[in-house]
Amino acid sequence: MATPPGPHLARLSDHFVDTRHALHRLAAHVLAPARKAVTGRIGLRPLPGGFGTPEFGDGQQLRVEGVSLVRRRDGRSDAVGITSLAAAAAFAGVTLSADPGIGSDPPPLGDVEGPLPVFPAAATALGDWYGFSAAVLEEFRAELKAEGRECSEVQLWPEHFDLGCNIEGVNFGSSPGDGYLAEPYVYVGPWNTEGLPDGDFWNAPFGAVLPYREILEAADQHDAALAFLRRGADLALQRAGEEP
Repeated sequence: MATPPGPHLARLSDHFVDTRHALHRLAAHVLAPARKAVTGRIGLRPLPGGFGTPEFGDGQQLRVEGVSLVRRRDGRSDAVGITSLAAAAAFAGVTLSADPGIGSDPPPLGDVEGPLPVFPAAATALGDWYGFSAAVLEEFRAELKAEGRECSEVQLWPEHFDLGCNIEGVNFGSSPGDGYLAEPYVYVGPWNTEGLPDGDFWNAPFGAVLPYREILEAADQHDAALAFLRRGADLALQRAGEEP
């Protein structure tokens, strides 16, 4: 059975970038460390209304749902509004650190008592982006599996806040935006970029991107993103197979 399409994407609010930065810090310094302390793993996942950890330990879970931080523990769910990193860490039972242990390039810890600017419309848009991307990536992953190629589990990585999987030395995923491109984008990133030809497809230093604005203009947003990943697989996996 095909993966149902994710949310229909709409134009981003003016506060999207600020909200993305705030929730990235929350993911990297609170959610991922909470899971890592129990399981040694840091991967997050899209969830209805936002993102969060898988269940860990004895049925625990932390998730962002709109402008709220939700904790499930001992069969009970509690929620608080997202205000500051310090408040979120206290709620989650996490000790904040400049090095949260999630990789070599986490977002800065910053002022832990200062406000986290999370705006409702922007938080909803971010959750929709992850839901859309997850649906596309899972369908793409299923297609690869049908061809006898096993792509890794789709995960939301807190270090760079991107959602993705990899196979045969190529990353496939989506980013909500970063220092390279402020708007969200779908990407194909070969681990070895040496000798990548310039052209209509390989249009980024790390491979290729399909920007959010182009997805919005597509008659079928899901199919446009999926077609981009398929083309990337055709080009990148063939290239990987030809390397000595």
